[in-house]
Parts: sequence; C-alpha cells; structure tokens
Amino acid sequence: MRNRILLILLSAVVFNCSNSNENVVQQPETTFYKGMDLSFQSELEDYNVTYKDANGNTIDLLNYVANNGTNLVRLKLWHTPQDGQNSLADVKAYAQRVKSNNMDFLLDFHYSDYWADPGTQTPPVAWQSMTNTQLRNAVYNYTKDVVQQLKNQNTMPKIIQIGNETDSGFLWNYGKVWNEFSNNWVNYAALVNEAVRAIREVDNANSVRIMLHHSSVENAIYFFNELAVYNLDFDIIGLSYYPQFQIRNLSLVQSKINELATTLNKDILMVEVAYPFTLQWDDNNTNYIGSNDQILSEFPATPEGQKAYFEWLVTAIKNIPNNHGIGFCYWAPDWVAFTGNEATSTNGSSWENQCMFDFNHKALPVFDVFRAN
Repeated sequence: MRNRILLILLSAVVFNCSNSNENVVQQPETTFYKGMDLSFQSELEDYNVTYKDANGNTIDLLNYVANNGTNLVRLKLWHTPQDGQNSLADVKAYAQRVKSNNMDFLLDFHYSDYWADPGTQTPPVAWQSMTNTQLRNAVYNYTKDVVQQLKNQNTMPKIIQIGNETDSGFLWNYGKVWNEFSNNWVNYAALVNEAVRAIREVDNANSVRIMLHHSSVENAIYFFNELAVYNLDFDIIGLSYYPQFQIRNLSLVQSKINELATTLNKDILMVEVAYPFTLQWDDNNTNYIGSNDQILSEFPATPEGQKAYFEWLVTAIKNIPNNHGIGFCYWAPDWVAFTGNEATSTNGSSWENQCMFDFNHKALPVFDVFRAN
C-alpha cells in the first residue's frame, strides 16, 4: 500500500510538471540563415562607395544589413592574394565588425591565391612545388593557424567552408578529381581530412560546422556519393544556384535538393545565390547576365521579380525534408558599379544588376525577404 501511495504521488508530480509552463524545457530553434557574401567590402570601402536605404538616406552597410534581417556574413580567404584582396588581415578585421553587429560568420577557404571554382583550382604559389605529404602538412598547418588566429580574437566562424566550388576537387593536381584525375578521390579526401583535423583541434568547444561546397544543384549528388566511402567529417552541403548556368525547371531544382539532403542526411545551405533586378548596366563592364534567356521565366528581371524569386527560394529551402534546409547566402549583394584603382581586378563591376541596391545604390525590395521571419 505504501508503495502504491508513493507511486500515485510521483505520478501526480510528473503530471503537474509536464503541464506547467515554468517546468517545460524549450528546445532551441534551429537558425535559418539569411546571409550575404560581403567579401568585396574590404576593397569597396577603400573607394568610399556609399549605400542608401530605400528612402535615399546614406547608411552604414554592415549595420544596415544586420538591422534588416541578415544573420550570416560569408568572407572568402585567399592564401597570398596578389592584388591585396581578402588576405587574412582583411578577413580578421571584417570578422570583428561582423561579430560586433551580432551576426554569424562563415569563412570560405579558397586554398588559392586567387579565385577558385570548378574550372580553376590553382594552389598557392608557396605550395606549388610540394610533395603530396608536404602539401597535406601545409593544409593542416595553414588551416590551423588561420582558425587559431580567429579564435584568439573571439571571431570564431560558425561555419567553415573547405574549398570553394570543389566539383573538380581542389589544389590541382594534388586534389583534382576531374578528367584524367577521376580516380584521384583518395588524395582529395586526404587533403580535406587534414583541414578538418586542424579545425576540430582548435574548436574544442565544438561550435564550428564544416561545409563542403559544390557549384551544381543537379550534379552534386554524384560528387557526394563518390566521397561517401571516405567518411569525411563534415556537417553541411553548400550549393551554388545560378539559373544561367544550371537547370531552370524549378520543380526539378527542388527535387534535386531534396534528394541530396535525404540521401546524404546532411543540412543544405544555398551558399551562393543571386538574381537580377534589371538587364541594364551601370558601367562599361559586361555583366554576367544581360538577356532574358539567362533567367527564369517565372521571375522577370525587375525589383519585384528579384524579390519574388527569393521568396520562392526561401520556401523551397524550408520545404527540404527533415528540416535539412538551413538557409541561403546572397553572393555579392554589394558589388555595385564603382570607380577604383585600375591596378585592381575589380575596377567597375560585372554584377551591379544582380545587387540588392539599385543603380543609385538604394536598397531594393528584396530586403523584405531578409526582414521576414
């Protein structure tokens, strides 16, 4: 009888606790990232490029985007940049400003002195005469040093990207997995493992999520299936989606992303996306997009069409099964037309019609998507 009374009392306590708002432990909500790649800012600020809100008032760009829904900033890092762009010093300085504006930071290791993408994965000049073993050591030591320096100044990234658009591998030809190197996956995986090992050793708080980045929604499944046998330690699949280069059937885009997430059981971040608000141009540089056959028929190249595209994109990401869609990152929303030093690589812009600011540098309606919950 005594045991039955104790059991009844215990059941009553459990029932009361489960029905008391004060005693229910709330699970933290998963962050949905509405990010921007602001890697051009270190250079654009040197030329006093100004930005304005929708009413034409001059703004501080970083403060403005933080106050209007942006919660992640991506910064690319080159090993020894030849034109001064995106050195470690630049990244460290801007990362401090990102953190002071209460945004998370995504670090994009290019493992190159210049742009890295599926067609160009040139190792840093300092590494080009190394053996495979020496290169693995260099990747480990360099990665560890960078992450340690960021940790030391309290700007640890939330996400670290190992290589940029590595469809064909990286650090060619050591880690190339394309054409005559299609059987070289073991060397690519070994180099990635060294980067991962370095990050994990510095990140003893286990706060960093590691991402691998592919440029193609439709072809990424092949890439990640090839890597599966190596059991790489990473958390996020990063994808680029630019309609002018990829499939434009939006139902197929959604199904390909869903397939990737469920097959690999990984989170998906659409880490490079953009869309034009016009087909016109604001300088003498040829733009990447200039005709209707390069865009989606559902979304015209207008300010409202740009906004509607991103509304579709957010819905598509949030519909990825098992909550594997964690957000997007707008590539170079700030790369407006400007006049710079002719010695630099970006005198002018080939992107100004895909920015989030119009040709008067006023904020466009697409910011509404960032402001939305």
